[in-house]
Amino acid sequence: MTAFLISFAITSHSLYAYVASQTPSHLTITSVASTIIFSLLLFSRKYYFFSAHTLLLSITVFAIYIHLFTPAIHAIQISATITYVTPVIALLLIGRKTAACYTVLNLLPLYIIFQDLGTPAKNAQAELLHNAHFYIHSFVFFFFNICIPLAVWRTSLAAMHLQQQLQQHSTLLEKQKNLYRKFFQNAYSAIILVNEEQQIVEANQKAKQLLNLYHHPLPCHSKLIFNQAIGDSGQLYKRANSVLQIDAKERHEKSLSAWYVSDASEQFHLQQQFKALGAQHHQTKYFNTQVNLPNTTWLREQIDIAVKGAAPFIVAIADNQNLQVLEHGIDAEQRKLLYKHINKIFEHHNQANSAVAYLGSGRLGFIAAHNGALSDTVKQWQQNLDFWIRLGNLQYHAKYAVSVAAYPQHGYSAERLLKNAVQACELRHSNVLYSVFDFSLKKQRLGRHEMALLLEKALEYDELEIYLQGKHFACGRLIGFEALARWNSHLLGFVPAGEFIAIAEEFGLIEALTQYIIHKLCQTLANYPALPVPIAVNVSAQDLEQEDFAQQIKALLQKYNLAASAIELELTEYSIANDRAHTLMQLKSLSQFGIKLAIDDFGTGYSNIARLIEYPINRLKFDRSLLDKIDTDRNQHALLSGMVKICAKLGIAALAEGVETAPQRDALAQLGMQEFQGYLYSTPQPIEQVLAPYVLKLQAD
Repeated sequence: MTAFLISFAITSHSLYAYVASQTPSHLTITSVASTIIFSLLLFSRKYYFFSAHTLLLSITVFAIYIHLFTPAIHAIQISATITYVTPVIALLLIGRKTAACYTVLNLLPLYIIFQDLGTPAKNAQAELLHNAHFYIHSFVFFFFNICIPLAVWRTSLAAMHLQQQLQQHSTLLEKQKNLYRKFFQNAYSAIILVNEEQQIVEANQKAKQLLNLYHHPLPCHSKLIFNQAIGDSGQLYKRANSVLQIDAKERHEKSLSAWYVSDASEQFHLQQQFKALGAQHHQTKYFNTQVNLPNTTWLREQIDIAVKGAAPFIVAIADNQNLQVLEHGIDAEQRKLLYKHINKIFEHHNQANSAVAYLGSGRLGFIAAHNGALSDTVKQWQQNLDFWIRLGNLQYHAKYAVSVAAYPQHGYSAERLLKNAVQACELRHSNVLYSVFDFSLKKQRLGRHEMALLLEKALEYDELEIYLQGKHFACGRLIGFEALARWNSHLLGFVPAGEFIAIAEEFGLIEALTQYIIHKLCQTLANYPALPVPIAVNVSAQDLEQEDFAQQIKALLQKYNLAASAIELELTEYSIANDRAHTLMQLKSLSQFGIKLAIDDFGTGYSNIARLIEYPINRLKFDRSLLDKIDTDRNQHALLSGMVKICAKLGIAALAEGVETAPQRDALAQLGMQEFQGYLYSTPQPIEQVLAPYVLKLQAD
């Protein structure tokens, strides 16, 4: 703006001179200079440095031009003065480096003046040199009245801007500090500030509450708070009844760190619980707490270890031969005593590589070294596991049948050896107490599996037949029948009932077999609605375990419009011993419906009549094993006599099974037995061959 005003003043003076003398020479140059400076003034708002440099260059160019080509003395004087001041102007507008450049550049006009180069008017040059006082006064005036005020003004303006910026920064810093304090104090996390000496110098409200710092004036040493470390991590600390955790440590300054603290009590207790659960899981994985013995998983790993040792050994499976007494005749604590004694046998036996494992359902598994014949080793172990032990008030005979598979003859892995030992156990004959795995046993296993498939098809295509065997009073009068299943296979021929029923139980077909027999029996009885005696059907323990077994029986009777008295259900002692509450509920439901219930093969298990009082039983069928020595064994005679008398007092009918001779019948009749079943009276016959003549005879009578 200053340069424009000076230029405008010179232009105005030139215009006055032009009007007075009509000489346009310097009017043109001053007008051009004013226009250029005005344009730069306008451009300086957006292009400041470009305009400043252009202004300085323009002043220098115009000064040289006026000095060389303009004869006007006053124009040369003014241009020379401005030229000498360009370094000051450059210093004010741009900076030191630019000012230095123009100082060097000013040496050119000074050189021109002193060398008297190219001035159009020689006299004017001389006059110009002699008027040095004009230059001095002009320079002093320009310096003190323009340059210094401008410099002071710009300095004050810069200082004012700097003060404003400092004030803004101070306000911003204060706001940030207040915001930091606000977030620090109101932070959700507990935060403490710790210096290099490990002293707590500041804490927010959360930290004060968590660490109870109200009773510890700050600063205080962190060891007062974090003094009892838990574990090796260095992050958990015990304090009173809580557990503190240092989540993170952030260093904000050289001498100050921020510690983020949290209450890890619940997390710590959960970790402890998880550790306890992990130990419990490990124990559960390898140990059976019900009998205090290792389990199958442990045994399998022990077999793997023995395989790596490469020494010959056997994998043995021992089955309890008195399992029913073990499971239903003694309680859990007595069973633990039994297995404790068995464990001691293995601990003190030199042939055992490791302790015995419990595999479930009274079955044991173990490995043992052997050097001689396998049969001798197995026989020796069977003898070791055949002993008597007193369990409470019971003298129990622990008798085990042992089956083995040997390494390396019968397999090279734990899975194969254990599987082969189990197969040897399952395919062992019931009257044999020890056996060795044989690859031919696999064929037998496949044969049993094929028989199960054929039995399933036989049930589907109605290949089984129902035979009936009568139940009689001593005089021979018929009081009922028992339904017996018979299977005459197209491929296998006649299959004994004991064989295919065992197959059905082994392969899970017993429930389907029972349903088949009852359904087919009801279907046949629908043709004989006037039959006055019931027909008994055998029911297994698996049948009673069904939730809706009683409802299924009721539905079948209603479907064929049969009375509840048309059938009778015969149960074994074992079938009412598994789940007593559920079984009792099922039997009461059937009894209330009107169906008669009987216990079959009584005497083969270990129940007694007193225990059966709670069940709605109508008949006890005494097994033939209790009757075979009735004529010669006084103890058996006395026992049976007492049981018959108890049945009479309880209103339970007593029936003798397997009666084959008249002397046997007479001896039983003398004891009070009134009902009989056996070949002495009748043999099993197809159902139609029995019912049709019987109904015709009733109609004839």
